[in-house]
Amino acid sequence: MKTKRYSGEDLRRVLAGMITDQVVCSRIASQWRPEGLFDSPWANLVGGWAVDHLLKYDQPPNDQIKSLFEAWVNKTDPSREVVEPVERFLQALSDEYSQQEKPTSDYLLDCAGRLFNKTRMKQAMEEATDNIDRDQVDEAYGKLTGLNRVELGVGAVIKPAEDFDAWRQAFNTEQQRQLVSYPDDLDWFIGKEIVRDSLIAFMGPDKSGKSFWLLDLAYRAIRGRCRVAFFEVGDMGRDAVMRRLGQRAARRPLGPSDCFIPISVAESGRPMRKKKTFDGELTPAESFKAFQKVTRGRDVFRLACYPNSSINVEGIVSVLRDWEREDFIADVVVIDYADILAPPSGIRDTLDQIDVTWKSLRRMSQELHCLVVTATQSNATAYKGKQRVLGRQHFSGRKTKLAEVNGMIGINVSPRDKKFGTTWLNWVVKREGYYNEQWMVPAAGCLAIANPAIRSQTKREKS
Repeated sequence: MKTKRYSGEDLRRVLAGMITDQVVCSRIASQWRPEGLFDSPWANLVGGWAVDHLLKYDQPPNDQIKSLFEAWVNKTDPSREVVEPVERFLQALSDEYSQQEKPTSDYLLDCAGRLFNKTRMKQAMEEATDNIDRDQVDEAYGKLTGLNRVELGVGAVIKPAEDFDAWRQAFNTEQQRQLVSYPDDLDWFIGKEIVRDSLIAFMGPDKSGKSFWLLDLAYRAIRGRCRVAFFEVGDMGRDAVMRRLGQRAARRPLGPSDCFIPISVAESGRPMRKKKTFDGELTPAESFKAFQKVTRGRDVFRLACYPNSSINVEGIVSVLRDWEREDFIADVVVIDYADILAPPSGIRDTLDQIDVTWKSLRRMSQELHCLVVTATQSNATAYKGKQRVLGRQHFSGRKTKLAEVNGMIGINVSPRDKKFGTTWLNWVVKREGYYNEQWMVPAAGCLAIANPAIRSQTKREKS
């Protein structure tokens, strides 16, 4: 009996989710059929065990899947030709799933919806073709027009008064988990907004450190056990990004120098710093070893670099979809930065191009169930220095970009602040919760080691 290989495909991910994820299993169970929803008999067999276990115990089988397999063998006494393929299938699932972080429930439900609807369409087309071969045109037409979709994931119709599983999914803590941690008050101020399904942007004048903040966020996300996809789209070259990654991981400058590391931050924003002297050059081997230590040798960070205006959001999504087939499912996507992406195809007006680009970035965060982080340059008014805090009036391009983001963080750096390595951050706009444009929190860092946020204030003034 021939066994398909499912490595890296939606079927394996969905089936593993049914075995281990209560939200996934319960949502699929609501539409499960006695014959199953997969196009593989082995997958339908295992999926049926997961659904039966959920209905009986209100939880997926998890490690009990092996006991269910053994009980099935003892009860049905199947031939070795049947047992061995199922056993190999389950073992492959167990081995691969234990070696990687679990995809989110929403992502798996999207995969399941695509997979099950593909299976239904294939079956309907085969049956319709058979009817046509028998000159049964009306029956064939009925097969195709009477096809019902499996409603899972994005676009699914929810009946809140009837569907408790939808409530369970909405309150899933994984979707609300903070993905990035910052020091001191900065963590409370912006860290709790860095979650899935969100589009976050940094806004600042030219040379205000936007690329440093983007790379720093990506690095912190790795430390938070996230998979990170970093797209450098023209602001820096690949070698420059790699050198900054090396500095960040090794916590040292590229060459011999004295660095001033902040150890505390006063209310005025001025940091107390200690001098640290570094001798010698930062080597490739030292950088590689330090970065391997952070990632634990796992494939959790991917860097893709493109020339200025050579790739648009659609192209980035295509790359991410390709990586998904390699089992790299990004939790965080960082784009340095949105203003220099290639324009969407077929749109000539510059302002319309900006509008569509930011809408596409927001759609990416929703469809891929990831955090998308980018940056944008403020307008010329921000350079005049009459206003210390960046606000909504400082947007460049089209104002609608402020409406698309879940939050936009202002990067405020005066010449005096730059001298001491201090950046003041404020919420220019924020979709959830209270915020005030004028309310800023200082972060003190050292760009010589590619870390803009080593310390912040420790005095919280919540409102």
